[in-house]
Amino acid sequence: MKKMNYQLDKSLKVPLYLQLYQQIRALIYAQELVCGEKLPSKRNLCEYLQISQNTVEAAYAQLLAEGYIESKPRQGFFVCFQPAFFFSGQKAKKTRPLPPKTTPIHFDFNPHSIDTHNFPLSRWRKAGKTLFQHRQQTLLSLGENQGERQLRHEICDYLFSSRGVKCEIEQIVICAGLESAVQQLILLFDYLYQDQTVHYGMERYGYPTLETLLKRYHKTVIKLPLKQDSQQLDLDFLQESLINIACVTPSHLYPFGHVLSITQRQQLLAWAKEKPHRYIIEDDYDSEFRYKGKPIPALQSLDKHDSVIYLGSFSKLLMPSLRLSFMVLPKPLLPPYQQYCGFMKCSVSRFEQQRLAYFMQQGEFEKHINRMRKIYRRKMERLCTLLLPYRNKISYYGEHSGFYLLIELIAESRSLTTLTRLADENGVKVYPVDCEERKLFSLGFGDLSETQLEEGMACLLNAWFENDAIQHE
Repeated sequence: MKKMNYQLDKSLKVPLYLQLYQQIRALIYAQELVCGEKLPSKRNLCEYLQISQNTVEAAYAQLLAEGYIESKPRQGFFVCFQPAFFFSGQKAKKTRPLPPKTTPIHFDFNPHSIDTHNFPLSRWRKAGKTLFQHRQQTLLSLGENQGERQLRHEICDYLFSSRGVKCEIEQIVICAGLESAVQQLILLFDYLYQDQTVHYGMERYGYPTLETLLKRYHKTVIKLPLKQDSQQLDLDFLQESLINIACVTPSHLYPFGHVLSITQRQQLLAWAKEKPHRYIIEDDYDSEFRYKGKPIPALQSLDKHDSVIYLGSFSKLLMPSLRLSFMVLPKPLLPPYQQYCGFMKCSVSRFEQQRLAYFMQQGEFEKHINRMRKIYRRKMERLCTLLLPYRNKISYYGEHSGFYLLIELIAESRSLTTLTRLADENGVKVYPVDCEERKLFSLGFGDLSETQLEEGMACLLNAWFENDAIQHE
């Protein structure tokens, strides 16, 4: 046993037993106390440090619990931990090469970002404060499985006035994001179809998370192509396919931003009517932000045969972090839903649901949407103006709605990978769209100010066209 070399400072706020424990553990890691070495007896340590036996026992007990030492009957305490064995590969880690340096991103054209600078945070905070003052007791227990009745009532009124959706609050189910809604629908369709195979159809460039989720549940996914001449959905393909459930975004087809025409909407509804248990899932993700004319009525508003399931979300309307979405089920689906999925509790906080309901009831939600529509319109117009001098090199689509502008580089020989790399090297992050041989990029402007748009586009266009002759592959 080595000479004792412990020092405790009684003036510190750290308990004495913890100081002793930390010092012994440090000596073990430094291999000054090696595996198999005996520690001082409790009595000797008490006399040496002038502390109580309880303090030593507490320190040894902690070392025993964590596996640094072991107790041998009638012999004492011995070190049983070998740091060298567990950290033998540490030197090899230090010799690993550092990752290559990357250019910091100054302008991120993320098509899924919203404007975080113009959010009415003070009014949102006030809604929560008011709620806590008047409804504290109601927030402590579980609410209704389909979500807070008051919020469903507000959503019901809002959908009718803004989207033409006709429904009752019993048809609305509050969900924690689109993924939660789709998971419930998968379970519901499995129940309806029993042993039959369910074929899901989704747009060629539809929501990737939806496709991933369906495949995680081992569902058959069939992609709906776009017509070459108009970028509209090829409904003839849908008619000839085995699809039972069609997942579409009729008010803003991604990525070109086209609106499904009234003729195609009627064709889609007629397809669903032809056979039993055919349904259309309408994802109405950003239709409120339309900059030319009035918002297009939802497909559900035209449905006379209860075949459209309407999905809505507050991610783009308010904030993604809220994680609050909803679905409107056709009335015939309510009994099977309640029988097979009704046991599920709403996973969205009651506080956030009631705060949103109060926010809508006070008219703050509608004010926010109207204000943001003007802000986004100015950004979209500014982005289009910045592209005008390059109209012989760049075409764009979807300028009448949404948070992004789809641009296409005309007669461009460089690959999407090269163009993306050039943007990265100049501090600009862009989002390519894999569309066969076309050079398409989705430029989001949600969280960029007009000044940032100008500076970011200047960097991007300079990266792509300033040294065009040199950069070609």
